[in-house]
Amino acid sequence: MFDYVNILYWVIAAASLIVWARFSTFVADDVHRNLVHQNEIAWNLVVVGIALVMLVVWVTMPIFWLALPVNLVIVGAFIGYYWKVRVEVLGPVEGHLLAGMMAGIKKSKAKSDMRRNATQAQLTYLRKNESQFPLPKADDPLAAGLAAGDQLMVAALTRRAELIEMAPTDAGYSCVMTTDGLVATQPAQSRQTGDAAIQFFKTLAGLSLEERRKPQLGQFKVRDADGAATTWSVRTSGSTAGERVTLLANERSQWEFRLDAIGLSTDQLAALKTVTADTKGVVVVATPKGQGRTATLYALVRAHDAFTNSIYTLESNPQAEIEGVSVVKFEPTGDTSYAKSLQSVILKDPTVVLAPDVADAASADHVVRAATEARFYLGVSAVDSFSGLERWLSMATDREAAISTVRAVVAQRLVRMLCPTCKVGYTADESTLKRLNLPIGKNIQAFKANTGPILDRKGNKITCPDCAGVGFRGRTGIFEVLVVTDDMRKALLANANVTQLKAIGRKNSMILLVEHGIRKFAAGITAINEVTRVVGEKPAAPSQRGKAPPAKK
Repeated sequence: MFDYVNILYWVIAAASLIVWARFSTFVADDVHRNLVHQNEIAWNLVVVGIALVMLVVWVTMPIFWLALPVNLVIVGAFIGYYWKVRVEVLGPVEGHLLAGMMAGIKKSKAKSDMRRNATQAQLTYLRKNESQFPLPKADDPLAAGLAAGDQLMVAALTRRAELIEMAPTDAGYSCVMTTDGLVATQPAQSRQTGDAAIQFFKTLAGLSLEERRKPQLGQFKVRDADGAATTWSVRTSGSTAGERVTLLANERSQWEFRLDAIGLSTDQLAALKTVTADTKGVVVVATPKGQGRTATLYALVRAHDAFTNSIYTLESNPQAEIEGVSVVKFEPTGDTSYAKSLQSVILKDPTVVLAPDVADAASADHVVRAATEARFYLGVSAVDSFSGLERWLSMATDREAAISTVRAVVAQRLVRMLCPTCKVGYTADESTLKRLNLPIGKNIQAFKANTGPILDRKGNKITCPDCAGVGFRGRTGIFEVLVVTDDMRKALLANANVTQLKAIGRKNSMILLVEHGIRKFAAGITAINEVTRVVGEKPAAPSQRGKAPPAKK
């Protein structure tokens, strides 16, 4: 006959040792993560020693009502002391032992969930060399990173994000995604989840996992279920708070636009084609940061035949390779300056030069002297064409020579385009038409973004599949093209003010940024609030504005 009492005794003994072993792993992890100034080895030795003592008590005192109280006293004394130390280090709230244990359980569950889902990645990952990244097994430390990184990538592709930024915080990581130039805050990530995702991205990009301070740059590729691939650049940098990671989608198509595809009006396109027909003088593209300056500069360069012209670019960060164009990357080292690098390019007797980083007098003077024999495309940071023109002229030592060589200034902004699938039409009222200087009585059909659900073929409410419920999809440019005529040069030499220069431009049918935006609103391409958001001004009343060509419907 079985001795049920004896069996129950050893079942309870085994259970107590298992529970203590689990508590010991919590203590080891807690000391390592939170009690960083405590002696980690000493604490680990103590918990192991208590486990041995408990085992000895259970073996040498085979009387349940004697062994159990002894072990409870030993364990209770340790837990009481450990709780006291934890409160002293972390404070009464965060140091509460039960709160710490619950947090540990949640972390363990999250880690278990990430590993369980690791083999269920929704995307295919490729290294820089195009080799497919093998999915880690569930017990691989990288499995948690795959799960966290895959979720982030799926969210980014769903939102068509072009930029992901993860920054360390006290609690973990903040995360933001940029779509069509607009930043959206994403749910914060715990330290464990964020660390795992960063380790995964660094492994994919071929970066050092040990290096967390110095900046690193790498690349990997993601392919979705439809086979569409996106290349992502990974940039890491260290800080006192932790490691910051930026992922940038490298869409080659954004650098392959030509002049007739960037959003210019018919008149603006005709004016720029006339300007690019010449291969002498200076053309300036003026925008704030992140408003499509580089893409427009590349489009201007592409307007020249690369096989009949000698074309060079001098860039700090080249974004694209143009067939037939010689790309020179500027890397400041020792005595090398942008001005010296530009001079060496000019000595090659080029026909066209793209020099977007001219920002000092020495470089500007090289351009002014060489612009009598070659065409230069420059980029400056400015809010409109007139301030861009003045910014360029202020760089050169010889202002009069700079005036004689400048041919045109192009200012631009990028506005989000309304999603063609879900945009909502409405009839603009008379007061709105009058405020925008649009023809009254034409019954203009205006459109605005729809951020609510739409109906599918069966009448069910769904999120728009083309814009993910944002209401906008993609961006286009609104422009201000200032062609520098002889009248404009005379006015510049006479130190005319902006109002006088603008009057000359208006005389030549120049339209301003906000007016071009209004035309695109009237054409149903964008929303009026998007135009005013980007341009940063309200359209003036008709009496305050010069005559402009009528807006196209």
